[in-house]
Amino acid sequence: MELLKLKRRVQVAKRGHKLLKDKEEQLLIEFRKLLDEIKDKRKKVEEELYQYYLKVVELKGITQKKKWENLISSPFIKTEVKVIKKRIFNIPVKEINFEVKETLTDYFSSPYYQFLIEKGTEVINRLFYLYHLENKLISFTEEIERTRRRVNALEYVLIPGIEEAIKFIKFKLEENERANLTKLKHLQLIELRHTKST
Repeated sequence: MELLKLKRRVQVAKRGHKLLKDKEEQLLIEFRKLLDEIKDKRKKVEEELYQYYLKVVELKGITQKKKWENLISSPFIKTEVKVIKKRIFNIPVKEINFEVKETLTDYFSSPYYQFLIEKGTEVINRLFYLYHLENKLISFTEEIERTRRRVNALEYVLIPGIEEAIKFIKFKLEENERANLTKLKHLQLIELRHTKST
């Protein structure tokens, strides 16, 4: 009975090992795709951010100091930030949604300043999206590590341990069978001698 239980257990463990291995491979494929996307997006966002800072410095250069201080201290946009938890491949991933609720128009500020506010919100949105991708990458990395640990535990500890126990039980059963056969032969010989003597 123990042998049958162990055989069933090793089958389940091997099936689980195969499923986890498939999951690990799929996660690695997604991880590589995500890594390429992040590299591409990061390069673009960094370039956009650099260009945006240049435009802000240009505006600062042509604006009087007092007016500049008034411009940067007064809020021109009302925003809302929401953190949403999603599950991708059953992995929890945080996503940040940045939304401009209202733009307050100041008729005394230059149209270039208004343009910079709009451009700034676009850049911030892209930065938040990049954050989401990088957070997703971290979650994928953690899940790959967890899955790899499980795969290794099954492959190098659990399955070999069960297979070793199966071998031991089979060996013991075969040994018992041989001992029983020897006893039977010995009994047959005794019985044969007994019948000859009578």
